[in-house]
Amino acid sequence: MMFLVTGYFNADKMNEKTDLEIDQIMATCEPHLQELYASEQVLMDMGLEPSMKQLKRESHQISITDEPVTESKEVMGSAFLIEALDMEDAVRIASIHPTTQVPEAESLGWRLEIRPVHYYRERE
Repeated sequence: MMFLVTGYFNADKMNEKTDLEIDQIMATCEPHLQELYASEQVLMDMGLEPSMKQLKRESHQISITDEPVTESKEVMGSAFLIEALDMEDAVRIASIHPTTQVPEAESLGWRLEIRPVHYYRERE
């Protein structure tokens, strides 16, 4: 089975850190990412920029906004696709990610969501 894992962080807390502090935290992530990749169950890993556009159909028109509908200090920062036997296995694999391993993750509001993928099509 495939699972989409999305990572979130608290933007306000991350913005309180200097670039040097962020670089130091990210450096502590690398060994955990390498272990995650070594599992050979990560099919794709993406870091996401905070900028976004939202498209929504309203009154027979497509509206485009630069902000999410809900106000939140939490931002999606990453997404990765894994292959696992079941949800329990997906949790085991995702728990290798820096979000659960790096001590600073807690104070920065890092968290993961895991969702089963019911449809996946590769580009031909």
